Amino acid sequence: MVEFNYNPDEKILTVIFNGRMDSVAALKLNEIFDGVLIMKDRKPDDRLVFDLKEVDFIASSFIRICVCHAKLAGAGKFSITHCQPFVKKTFKISGVDEVLNIN
Repeated sequence: MVEFNYNPDEKILTVIFNGRMDSVAALKLNEIFDGVLIMKDRKPDDRLVFDLKEVDFIASSFIRICVCHAKLAGAGKFSITHCQPFVKKTFKISGVDEVLNIN
């Protein structure tokens, strides 16, 4: 469901998701994130990247997770990469596509 890769040279924590990010998955992700994102030796100037290459569906609860972590990361330090067209459209419809820096 989720994999974490930290590159200390580039100061980037990449979170790689796969599968459906529905409400059930979002609940599990909240539990995982509570421990892992804090423990990954992230510094305040590190960037956080959510890679959604293998995600084919997102629910509003997952969008909320993205918004929360974008705020925690700080301005210009959060982005979402490799969105499938349907997922990208869902972010756009929700009105957060530009705020979350989706590529």
